[in-house]
Amino acid sequence: MPGDGLPAAHFAKKYQVLRIGGAMPVDEAGILEIFVGNPESIWAVKTKTKTVTPPGLRFGDASKPTGSAVGFLDLPGAIRQRIYNHELTVEHPVYLFQDFGPRVEAFAPDKPKWWIALLYTNRQISSEAKAVLYGNNNFHLMDKPQKHGTLLQSFLDCIGASNANSLSRLCISLPVTEKAEDPHTVTIRQDSLNSLALVHDQCTGLKTLEMQLCRENFRLLAEARGGDAQLVREALLRIDAQLKAISSVKKVVVRLYIKNLPSLIIDAMRGLAWAVLDG
Repeated sequence: MPGDGLPAAHFAKKYQVLRIGGAMPVDEAGILEIFVGNPESIWAVKTKTKTVTPPGLRFGDASKPTGSAVGFLDLPGAIRQRIYNHELTVEHPVYLFQDFGPRVEAFAPDKPKWWIALLYTNRQISSEAKAVLYGNNNFHLMDKPQKHGTLLQSFLDCIGASNANSLSRLCISLPVTEKAEDPHTVTIRQDSLNSLALVHDQCTGLKTLEMQLCRENFRLLAEARGGDAQLVREALLRIDAQLKAISSVKKVVVRLYIKNLPSLIIDAMRGLAWAVLDG
């Protein structure tokens, strides 16, 4: 079903979330550190500071939830938000690709063992968790650049409109520009325009758009020389005009996968207020 979570649902099985049967400890940063176990275990909490028991609640043995145990949804919304942030935000990008057919796969190098188990609990927790999962992480398209349009469409279809609108960081291929019939002008290739239209229409909460530049998807820039300075500027200005139409985007990043890229290109990108980084 669209919107059920990350495409590679095999990241986590559906785990039963049991109630917290003990007091609610908070660490020095005020964050509850939880670990989702199997159906025989509970939500465990690790802390270095004293436990904090909400007034008016009675707790029993943490390993034996009682009738007065505190359910996860009984926690204040701010505490749940901190738990989601702690459990669902990963340091490295979430890499998206397609091996065979339309299925979208996802790989996150530093994900916790039960990373997205929270998405398979109940409707409210799943909804709250998805907003954090898609809003806090950086999603990178990793297939060949010419397949990025199809991959992007499949990914957005898979996660659904609500989750697509929650995306805040996305990395796609740098739009491809080519020389037009007039050798002194350039145009943006139609498949690149289609991808930008998808981002514009479906990723309404996007704040940072990253773009990959490699020789395979941008020969005009990769092979540019001093005499091509005007064409380079025109190509980048055309791309920049398309990016400015995505009003939610506040930061543009270009990741370079080409060695010894001419300085005139890097300078032109920085002149547009784009951040330029090695891939």
